[in-house]
Amino acid sequence: MNSATSPLRAVLVLTSSAFLLAGCGFFGDDGGSDDTSDPVNAGQVDPGEEEPRETLASQDVNTLETDLHIAVHELARGAETVELTFSVTNIGDNESEIVHGWLGSGGDADVSGVKLVDPTNGKVHLVARDANDACVCSTYGGTDRFATDESILYSATFGAPPEDVETMDVQIPTAGTFNDVELS
Repeated sequence: MNSATSPLRAVLVLTSSAFLLAGCGFFGDDGGSDDTSDPVNAGQVDPGEEEPRETLASQDVNTLETDLHIAVHELARGAETVELTFSVTNIGDNESEIVHGWLGSGGDADVSGVKLVDPTNGKVHLVARDANDACVCSTYGGTDRFATDESILYSATFGAPPEDVETMDVQIPTAGTFNDVELS
């Protein structure tokens, strides 16, 4: 290392680090708030005025003493992946504590228990995993308070089937199999 450039390099590294640590707040208001209260709506998202998602397939089930409506909304093909989007709605008369372990593989707090089946080629597609072997899918904390008519939206990513496959079966634990769901 050239000793003449060492002090200059150190100043540049320290200045860059200061900017990174300061973040956007260095240039003015960072948009943050000093309010440390609970999040608005306890972290729940208001449904808004949007049109409801299209439902490609659905099934009503009773699990964990809760009546649920499970709906498949999209099976979107990408270049090398398929993204499944589905929802679970409490259609029962009472608020419930929904424990999500029933959607995960081996009790994981995710939706890794969901599978896609390509009946044409006789293949089962498991949820994709990242470099750390984590599910490329929705995860959650284990238990949610689930009010009547409240929905939770989930997603999971899978390897794509061959291009000639136009439909797949979606297997969701407890809900069974949704046959011939069209790929978009």
